[in-house]
Amino acid sequence: MKYILLVFFLIINVLFANSDINERIQRIIDKLPASTKYSVFIQNANSNNIIYKKNASESMIPASNTKLFTTAAALNLMGAEHEFSTKIVTDDSDYSGGTIDGNLYIKGFGNSTFQTKDLDSLVGMIKNIGIHSILGDIVADDSYYDKLYTRDDWIIDERANVKLPPVSALVINKNQFIISFRSTGKIGSKLQYSIKPECSFINVEMNAKVTKNRSRPRIRSVFKDGRINVKVNGGLRKRRSKSSYVVNINNPPLYFALLLKEKLQKKGIKITGLAKTGITPILTSELTSVSVNLDTLISLINKNSNNFLAECLFKSLGAYYSGEEGNSFYATQAVLSSFEDEFIIDDATAVVDGSGISRFNTITTESIGRLLNSIYGNEILYEDFFRSLSVSGIDGTLKDRPVNNFIKGNFHGKTGTLNGVSALSGYLTGKNNNTFIISIILEYKRKGSGYHKDIEDKILIELSK
Repeated sequence: MKYILLVFFLIINVLFANSDINERIQRIIDKLPASTKYSVFIQNANSNNIIYKKNASESMIPASNTKLFTTAAALNLMGAEHEFSTKIVTDDSDYSGGTIDGNLYIKGFGNSTFQTKDLDSLVGMIKNIGIHSILGDIVADDSYYDKLYTRDDWIIDERANVKLPPVSALVINKNQFIISFRSTGKIGSKLQYSIKPECSFINVEMNAKVTKNRSRPRIRSVFKDGRINVKVNGGLRKRRSKSSYVVNINNPPLYFALLLKEKLQKKGIKITGLAKTGITPILTSELTSVSVNLDTLISLINKNSNNFLAECLFKSLGAYYSGEEGNSFYATQAVLSSFEDEFIIDDATAVVDGSGISRFNTITTESIGRLLNSIYGNEILYEDFFRSLSVSGIDGTLKDRPVNNFIKGNFHGKTGTLNGVSALSGYLTGKNNNTFIISIILEYKRKGSGYHKDIEDKILIELSK
């Protein structure tokens, strides 16, 4: 009898506790403007009890919370140790004498973090192998993805507010170069400039001048006949410090081939052929490569909400899932089918990209909650996924969010921001080591982003108590 009474009182206490927190959260939600559409799902991961749930099955714009599905699907399908590489190979089977009697191929497999320093490392390795001459061409191959480099090409009617560099399987410096201007000369004189990384195949037509009043240079870039022609108009106010701008490369593989050829030649390696694009033959010998593993990549994506890296991973998912070239169709199928057996995806879910910057993405907070709960119970996925999330008051997009001592370091999550949209999802460690799964999406017309993010933070504070 005593045991039955104890269980009864425990149940009553839990119900009253849940009722109390439910009411406190509702009072916070009631402060939202009437025009704000909201969806909230909160669950105790330890007991699976639903703490608060309102409009959780409503179709919402998730913004960068979409990245949770992209990175989770990648972990589930590929595994944390999966490598995304940039490889240099040759079709010459015997180059022991230092001469490659054939072509040199640079093949991209979605290594979106590749930079100039990595290319310099590869060139140094080729030199150290003893290669002193290449009789064929330098061929860049980005066929691991499709040729639709811009989101406007692969998403019908897309007019995203956030523009990205070209998304390709062969990447260097996020497929951008930097042009820096100095306006230290006399008023009316032309701006001085420099290009990074340095190369000889970029021509600059400088029409921009030093001005007395505030002005801005206008930059146009066109790839033609193996050269990049940059036209600069407008002006820049006279100042001591330099101003730098990024310029997107609209033909990433050709740029890569040209830059690789130039760097090899600067190392004293003679090259007979041309720099061009093409397909790597099946039978090749690998000379060297640089890779990044998925564990590192998803941390870069989730903590800092990196849209470019997310879109590259999205297409890599498509390539891995299909065994064919990576494209948005296969990528979407990979994400939607990854957790199909666990019924995480619902009918209100539509995934069109990997980053969440498209307003055509729709997801429910209940679906996000099911995803986070599924990963929480998965010993293989949870540690790597949890570590990839931003930590409140510590790093990433949550570093500068206002927090109290209850929340600092105790919330691992993913933010999401678009015009008129704020989202927050993740894991909160509360008192007695309770872990709460939280997903909040707010679509607003009044009071702005700061006000709505403050609502999200107040909900976290109430739960942390």
